[in-house]
Amino acid sequence: MKAKILWTCAAVVVFFYFVILYMPASQIIYAQSLPKNINIYGVSGTIWEGKAQAMVIDGIPITNVQWDIAGLPLLIGSLSADITGGNLRDPNDVSFKGSVSVSAFSPEQINSDDFLLFLPVDRILANIQLPLPVDAGGRFRVRLDAFSFGPDCNRMAGHGDWLNATVAGTQGPIDFGNYSAQLSCEGKDIGITVKEPNKLGLSLQAVLSADFEQFSIDGKFKPEDDLPDEVHQAAEIFGKPDKDGYISFSL
Repeated sequence: MKAKILWTCAAVVVFFYFVILYMPASQIIYAQSLPKNINIYGVSGTIWEGKAQAMVIDGIPITNVQWDIAGLPLLIGSLSADITGGNLRDPNDVSFKGSVSVSAFSPEQINSDDFLLFLPVDRILANIQLPLPVDAGGRFRVRLDAFSFGPDCNRMAGHGDWLNATVAGTQGPIDFGNYSAQLSCEGKDIGITVKEPNKLGLSLQAVLSADFEQFSIDGKFKPEDDLPDEVHQAAEIFGKPDKDGYISFSL
């Protein structure tokens, strides 16, 4: 009798194991009430290893999103997954790859120790309220070596780059080269530090609120002499240069 009960229990456990193992991702994801700014299309595979043909977040599309969830961390109440999206080689794609984890004890907090993100500049600027209109091109690259975020900036170590930066000029796009920034937590907010060398002679310290709605910037710049005259003329809007030729600004 005891043996029959044990075999029955074992069979039930195995049954539910395979039900969970092969549970279609579409049944879980489409049953959820997603935020209004997020839409997911073409979900396939299982909840553990699946993909979506596309996601749209705040009007920005991301194609070919894939995930692979590790089972072992679940035993300690942590959801850990390797995720990829977009095409890293396509400059017009929002793309990413890396590992992320979320603890059951702080589900609003996302953690990662290795994450790479590419963002087309024109798409991102189109969704940001700037004090001055900017028609810019190129690609943002963000590499995070340590990251813990939500709802505040708890830990951040990494850097960001503006690759092949261009800004529309009267005679066509103006090449501004590349820019690099160090990323860190500034209290509960995000700190961004840019240093020379770069074509604009730009250095700045920026603080972006954790909800991405407010920012402050303090910096200075001195455009290189070989940049077009219209760049030097536009620089005068920010004020007169100091004795070393730098123009200071705050936003």
